[in-house]
Amino acid sequence: MSTPSILYVIGSLSIFLAERMFSGNDAVRWPLILLGLALAVGALLARAASWKRHPSATRLAIGFFVLSMSSGLLYVAALKDSVAMLGLAIETANHLQVGLQALVPLVWVIGALPAFAIDATLSASPHSVHPGRLKNALEGGLAVALGISMLFPINYLATENNKRWDFGFFKTTAVGTSTRAAVDSLSAPIRVVLFFPPTSEVLREVRPYFDDLAGANLSVEVMDQTMDPEQAKAWKVKDNGTIVFVKGEGDDEQTESVKLDDDIDKARKDLRKLDSKVQTALLKIAREKRTVYFTVGHEELYWKNAVDDFSNIAMAKAVLEGLNLKVKELGAGTGLAQAVPDDAAMVFIVGPKRLFLPEEVKSLQDYRDRGGALFISMEPASGPDDISDPAVAALAGVGFGDLPLLSDKAFLKVTGGPGDRAFVGTNKYSSHESVTTLSKNAAQATFIAPGVGSIAELQDHPGKVTNIMKGMPEWWADTNGNFEFDKDPKPAADGTVSMVGEKRGGWEIASVASGPAEGGKEWRAAVIGDATWMSNAVLRNQANAVYLVSTVGWLTQDPALTGETEDEEDIKIQHTKEGEAMWFYGTSLLVPALVLLGGMLRVRARRSKGNAS
Repeated sequence: MSTPSILYVIGSLSIFLAERMFSGNDAVRWPLILLGLALAVGALLARAASWKRHPSATRLAIGFFVLSMSSGLLYVAALKDSVAMLGLAIETANHLQVGLQALVPLVWVIGALPAFAIDATLSASPHSVHPGRLKNALEGGLAVALGISMLFPINYLATENNKRWDFGFFKTTAVGTSTRAAVDSLSAPIRVVLFFPPTSEVLREVRPYFDDLAGANLSVEVMDQTMDPEQAKAWKVKDNGTIVFVKGEGDDEQTESVKLDDDIDKARKDLRKLDSKVQTALLKIAREKRTVYFTVGHEELYWKNAVDDFSNIAMAKAVLEGLNLKVKELGAGTGLAQAVPDDAAMVFIVGPKRLFLPEEVKSLQDYRDRGGALFISMEPASGPDDISDPAVAALAGVGFGDLPLLSDKAFLKVTGGPGDRAFVGTNKYSSHESVTTLSKNAAQATFIAPGVGSIAELQDHPGKVTNIMKGMPEWWADTNGNFEFDKDPKPAADGTVSMVGEKRGGWEIASVASGPAEGGKEWRAAVIGDATWMSNAVLRNQANAVYLVSTVGWLTQDPALTGETEDEEDIKIQHTKEGEAMWFYGTSLLVPALVLLGGMLRVRARRSKGNAS
């Protein structure tokens, strides 16, 4: 390669790096651009040195160099600010910008390759150049340039009309019903901007998801962080692989981001959970933050100073904050004895071990009757000083059986002792809206409720009670605390004797209630006979997290939370002993036998043919 061609290639590369890699760093970008321009001009001057010896050939080479350099003007014209100066409609401006961006590499290639071919011919024959050789060099350079240029529109058409067949285990998550409900309930337009280069494999995975999600109030567009550095900087996008949700304009503009990765291998894990990430971002940007209160002062489960993970609900607090809810405390010292604050979207009561003041119960009842929502998690007594407040459960129209339900058939092994029988799980759900997702996935969704107690509807209460979750058939209430199923009455630890034996099955553990409220509203309540179900130790179980989110959605009458969120996971191939045996004998005996049989038949056929002739 001759000196002019080398200078031009290095100069073009310098400008390319300035725009693609250092567009957000002016201290590096502009020196690289100036260096690139200087080297390009140097290439022209170096080639002009042969003007006297070969004026026509030199003029031709310089002309193609200048044509290639004009791609820089096209690049400037393709910038968003340049297109915006024309005052075109948004769709027309986008089409023009895409067209100009596509011309940039085409013009560079069509100008540079013929120039390199002519330059190489002039350098190889400095004293004389045969016209035929020069013609061949020019035609060869143009042929290669036009051939390469054809790849750009072909690649574009292939991308736009791409059809993919994925036979692997990896699958990008689909749009869930919760996310679609969140989009359908949007009150203001949302822009979704996908920051990926056009050739990104990750973009090909996420674009169909957002095209499926797009609607009247949600539009989707693609930007390249390196090609739109100013806009990326305004939205705090540091690199490609970022999805930005934009609401409003100017001073009222709000944004939320979801970070993936531009590398498909690194992005696989996040792509499987894309739907839940998108749902969280939509809820944050589209909804006003609402406040939920947790009662304190009655030894409830709490997120501070907990003795262990079974009494710590910090994870539940984080889940609620992820749903764009503000979490606050509410006790006698902060006004619970007077009234529940007007901004309360819901009140949580999580495992109280001390009685509420009558004034506090009255405040909760008044809040309910105004159309409020209560989420009550009771907890069986774990010590002689613990008291389960019946007045609290009665707010949801139920009574609470203050005895733990046990199982000797299926339970979690936590300590290795008989007390593990209290760590039970169930998949017996009703079809109620608050547990629809769990009911549909009951075969895989087991709700864990350590030390859960039973509930029963009261005879005289306002509203309607619906049982939504029951225990497994083998569960029994441990009346004497010995962790054994006693069909006949047995002495308890304190020497007293139960009047009846223990029985299995028929235990209800969770319900919901609703009734008319002031102003034509409806109050709602949910109650469950366990509080540790939402502790850090147990909420990691997916069924528990789904119950929390979907019940909150039902209580707050938010359809975006009661539907399903899609989550794709790798499916492990399970081989049974019979299946393994089939594969073993099939590959070890059957296949070789078939090959041998085929060979024997072939040889016999040839022999028969030979004998006949």
